[in-house]
Parts: sequence; C-alpha cells; structure tokens
Amino acid sequence: MKWDNPPIWPVAVPSILGFSIACADEILSIQNLFGQTLLLPILALTASSGLVMFLPDRYQSKLECILGIWSMILLATIPQLIFFVWFVLVILFWLSQSLYIWKRNYPTFRLGIWLGAGGMSGLYLGSLFAINVLS
Repeated sequence: MKWDNPPIWPVAVPSILGFSIACADEILSIQNLFGQTLLLPILALTASSGLVMFLPDRYQSKLECILGIWSMILLATIPQLIFFVWFVLVILFWLSQSLYIWKRNYPTFRLGIWLGAGGMSGLYLGSLFAINVLS
C-alpha cells in the first residue's frame, strides 16, 4: 500500500482507539471485576482489529492486515511481561514507522504491523494517563 500524501487515519485511529479503550477500562473500573489490569484492554483491541474489514477495496488482503495487527499485539505484549520498559520501544517503533511507511509500497501485513503498533502505543499511553490522571 502506498499513498501520495501522508494519511492521517492510520496514524490517528489506532492510537486513539487504544487510548480510548485504556481510559474506558479505568473509568468503568472493569479491571476490578476481573482482577486483570491490561488483559481486557488488549483483548478489546484485538477484537477491534475486525474493523479493518470495512476498509476500501484498494487494500488487497484484509485478512493479512488483521494477521499483522495480531502479530504486533503479541510482539508488543509478551516482552512487556518480562521487560518493564518494553512499551517505550513499541511507541518509538510506531513513531518511526509513521514517518516513512506512507512513502513506500509495503504489503498489507506490514500495514497491519503498523496499525497494531499504533493501537498498542495508544493503549500503553492511555493506561499511563488513566493511572496517573483518572484515578
């Protein structure tokens, strides 16, 4: 997928969605019901990856894009269980990809990795915001 101009939706929508899910989790106190802090928002973000099916037809393989999103969610979640500051690398990766991915022609799986990184970045930043500001 290649764009003529830098698009705003692949940068803004996944990160805003992840941020909103993390804040809604804190506002609704859902983690108190289930005893999990980040598991339910990650599952909600994974389920919301189905929104890719509503993209225009010029995006070739939407299933491949969803698999890219799921792969990035796993790649952003599993190391976070071991390395406390892994979320910083995920956010930096997403920012670096956002600067140049629109200039080149990448397969939809790579686009899915970018969208997944944006969603997880928003989720991590939203969790930090919710813990420090909303609680």
